[in-house]
Amino acid sequence: MSTRLEHRIRRAERRVADAYGLRMTERGVAVAEPAVQVRVLTVGSGAPVLYINGLATPAMGFAPLIARLPGYRHILVDLPGHSLAPPYRWQGRPVRDLGVGVLTGVLDGLGLGEVQVVGSSLGGLFALWTAVDAPGRVSRAVIVGTPATALPGTRGTASMAALTSPAWGSVHQCLMRLPSPRSVARSALAEAIGPDAARGLSDDLLDLHRLPLRLPGQADSYRSLLCRLMRGPTPRGENVLTQAELAGITTPMLFVWGERDVFCAPDRGRDSVARIPTAKLSVVPGGHSPWLDDAAGCAALIGDFLAREEVAAGDPRRG
Repeated sequence: MSTRLEHRIRRAERRVADAYGLRMTERGVAVAEPAVQVRVLTVGSGAPVLYINGLATPAMGFAPLIARLPGYRHILVDLPGHSLAPPYRWQGRPVRDLGVGVLTGVLDGLGLGEVQVVGSSLGGLFALWTAVDAPGRVSRAVIVGTPATALPGTRGTASMAALTSPAWGSVHQCLMRLPSPRSVARSALAEAIGPDAARGLSDDLLDLHRLPLRLPGQADSYRSLLCRLMRGPTPRGENVLTQAELAGITTPMLFVWGERDVFCAPDRGRDSVARIPTAKLSVVPGGHSPWLDDAAGCAALIGDFLAREEVAAGDPRRG
């Protein structure tokens, strides 16, 4: 059963790639500490840009965005326990250490000293943690949507609260593994990314969100990571960046924040972003994954920001 399901996921990925005119290659990258395996999809050529997916979302979900950003080597990371990357329960060390270890370990495995990073939700959290704890590895960062639990004022959804509940969490986890119609998955996804973005997803992109949770170990991976990040609808305090940490970030950053982001309104996050001396906030139409609402608009903002790295890299005053 799991083999057939994996084939379905791979076929959906190929159709998404074809729909957006993308030619992708796949490889696994072994990270030493923590000892995990990530899955990496690469599209295009040029300066590398690393993309980190959100919680329980696929790397190929970035397809509508990267199709509008030619001239880069887009490196899409399926984190451990996501999509077709092997399951991982995110236990042991603090989850912040694990997240930074995964991101820097991927860079080591790819032979990259530092890189520009685009992180969505959980990926934004990992990028921010890394900018604080290993600043030499992230040259610039685009944080798309609320960066998971990184900033004060963030709240989870009702389904997230249910999944972290000791009484009902295991029941909800079992339900996630059961086959269900696309309409049910689309409705559930709308809670996080907004109804317009959910309605606009192709069936293949929707399948890339829903089918991996039926693979052995993936729903458990999702719930275990969520429980490390949140208690009910509230982020655990150790996962929220302090004011001093935000003020100490030196990595240039662009926050692309949907005006209808359900996890935190951009106006509520504005003060936190303002504490980062190298950060700029751009509020855009849409929800938590705003490139699914307006790919062209988000790509224009992100492309302009990434291009500044290219100009700086060619500056004779550098190196």
